[in-house]
Amino acid sequence: MHRQSGLPPLKAAVEGACEVGMPVTAAVLTTIVTFLPLAYVGGVMGKFIAILPAVVIACLTISLLECIFLLPAHLSHLPDPNINHHKLSPISRAMGQIHDLTNRGMEWLVARIYAPFLSKALYWRYITFCAAVAILFLTFGLVRGGFVKFEVFPGVDGYIMTATLEFPEGTPADVTEDALRRVDDALLRLAEKTDTRSGEPLLKDRIFLVGQTLEDIPRTGPHLGSAQATLLPSQRRGIHSKDLMVAWEKEIGPIPGVKSLIVEGHQAGPPGSPIEVWIQGHEMDVILAAVDDLKKWLSRIDGVYQIRSDYAPGKNEVQLTLKPEARTLGLTVDDLARQVYAGYFGDEAARLQRGRDDIRVKVRYTTNERRRLTSLARMRIRTSQGHEVPLTSVADITFAPGYATIVRTDGMRRVAVSADVDTSRANANEIFAAFKTDFLKEMKSRYPGLRVALQGEQKKTREALASLFIGFPLAMVGIFIIIASMFRSYAQTFVIMFTVPFGIIGAVFGHILLGYNLTMMSLFGIVALAGVVVNDAIVLIERVNENIAAGMAFFESIIKGGARRFRAIFLTTISTAGGLLPLIAEKDLQAKSLIPMALSLAAGVIFATVLTLVLIPSLMAILNDLRLLLYRLHRGTWPRRVAVEPARNRRRKLSDAASELHPIIWYGHDETRRFQHISKNYIIKTNPRY
Repeated sequence: MHRQSGLPPLKAAVEGACEVGMPVTAAVLTTIVTFLPLAYVGGVMGKFIAILPAVVIACLTISLLECIFLLPAHLSHLPDPNINHHKLSPISRAMGQIHDLTNRGMEWLVARIYAPFLSKALYWRYITFCAAVAILFLTFGLVRGGFVKFEVFPGVDGYIMTATLEFPEGTPADVTEDALRRVDDALLRLAEKTDTRSGEPLLKDRIFLVGQTLEDIPRTGPHLGSAQATLLPSQRRGIHSKDLMVAWEKEIGPIPGVKSLIVEGHQAGPPGSPIEVWIQGHEMDVILAAVDDLKKWLSRIDGVYQIRSDYAPGKNEVQLTLKPEARTLGLTVDDLARQVYAGYFGDEAARLQRGRDDIRVKVRYTTNERRRLTSLARMRIRTSQGHEVPLTSVADITFAPGYATIVRTDGMRRVAVSADVDTSRANANEIFAAFKTDFLKEMKSRYPGLRVALQGEQKKTREALASLFIGFPLAMVGIFIIIASMFRSYAQTFVIMFTVPFGIIGAVFGHILLGYNLTMMSLFGIVALAGVVVNDAIVLIERVNENIAAGMAFFESIIKGGARRFRAIFLTTISTAGGLLPLIAEKDLQAKSLIPMALSLAAGVIFATVLTLVLIPSLMAILNDLRLLLYRLHRGTWPRRVAVEPARNRRRKLSDAASELHPIIWYGHDETRRFQHISKNYIIKTNPRY
């Protein structure tokens, strides 16, 4: 613009840098502030996102320095746009023609489409504002109504499937092997009837292992085994690995005697299942009854599969319960346990010293006596008075399966129930919502002593949002301080901050158009979007304020300010969305987790362009209406629109400050109060009456 007005290259570069230097600096600082909360996200999700804000902040800092100091030096060497292209070299002539064509196209877009549309939007500014609010409420309704699904982490299409079998402890290895062969045969049948996109075989390799699992932390035992398949890459396969896992499980069918069968794929996101519920209590029988009820309830939900618990029944054991009459003899559970243990495992009777060795002598029943259960019934228990009584007279003997492990949390016994979700048919958040409203109340009334804790995706969401609930408001305060310091106007700062929630509209509709669910990474992108949305608004409002300070009429200042900044805002949107487009279109496994975040930023920036170019001017006009009304209530008369704008005094204050440092030549040209530097010692100022 300055080169087209006739300024020399160096002067034009300096004037352009000075014109946008402060707005660009504020825009970059607001973006940096909004990325800071992402560096302090808690829980597992925080580990996935922690490195991103560090890289973005470093890049923004370097780009700001390059924009302010290096870019003007490069721009000063560009050819004069007013020069005759026939005097240039063929390459320069071609580049100049492309530049002229682009420039004319942009000017036509501004003059024929944007400026008339902005004039209509300003005239119907209240309708424009109400339409934006209605679209915002519609967006929230789509999310809250479940039309846009939410999941903590997107389902990643992997290339490895693993089926893990677990039988009760003590199961022979040959039983486990037979079951694994059945699993392997089901895999082969699935591969035969599955057509891939490229026509290649579905399976690249497969293996099954008896006596050990193929988990991250392997478990060993003859009752354990795993079968693993390596699939064709997803680009050539054309079928999601989660669909194949569901089909493999159906192809296997029920296996007699199996304790659990888990089919899982390559884990690329946070560990854990989408659905996980902890049931805590003191009575194991009550806990297990509640676990069975929960499993039955989950099994009735379409899309929920691989329902399991971490409860592991142990081997059959002999359980002794002290009778009430035994306490009259002075016996306790500790006496009973110690004496039975001593009879079968031995009690130390003496220690003998043999050289350097310490020999411990233990006394217990003979091998034959310990092998027969009838010996236990004939066992005698010694009381504190030295009398011996039969075991059956002071204790009840029962036989029942024991517990392989007992997990305690917060001093209570705990059993975890987990399940996987087919995202094409069900949603974990909706299942948790139905669980809270329906099944949870019924279970608490049936088992009043139990405590229920929601884990899985609910826990990850709570951990991530807990830190954002603190960090995001602080970031908004930081943005408010930066913008208010620049504009020296709280009202205009509130106008810009008011537009922050509207950036969510573009992010949500971007997910809808491309068929993605909202994820936790999408929320992180929306948080970062808050700083990006205000950037263009800062540059636009600063230009409008400059126009008002130069003496333009109010609506003329807005329209010309929008036209002046249209090119910068439009090109910024194209460059930002274009830079994120390769990531959004990426098919690689490692990029899947970042696509929702990139989609939130790209779609949000595109909508923010409309937000900035149309809604911001309408809000400024509404703010001016309020200022006129307050002036009318206070003074009793209607002033000119420009008279109530604080920006009208910007250049007066600047010239008054400059007059204290330099001699001033008054130049009565008109009443626009424009001024410019003639040299280091003089300033031209218009109309001394101001």
